[in-house]
Amino acid sequence: MTLAQKMEQILKNELKPDSIKMVVKIAQFLKFKENQSKWNEINESEPEYITEEERAHLEEVKMKGDFIDQKELLKELGISEDEICN
Repeated sequence: MTLAQKMEQILKNELKPDSIKMVVKIAQFLKFKENQSKWNEINESEPEYITEEERAHLEEVKMKGDFIDQKELLKELGISEDEICN
């Protein structure tokens, strides 16, 4: 049961449907913010794990649009698309 479903179940008898929807939206927003703060922590600690040279290379790849094609990568790894889609 998701956080939103739990909140809806708890508040079902005490609030009108519109109020429940608002509580659910607030819970979803708070969950999003929690995830975002985790990503911010990861981004802040990135310099500890990625050298400036690696970062420069990544930026160069981004600028060129030189990305690996997912189908080519799967083929190279010997993985069928059906294995990951199901």
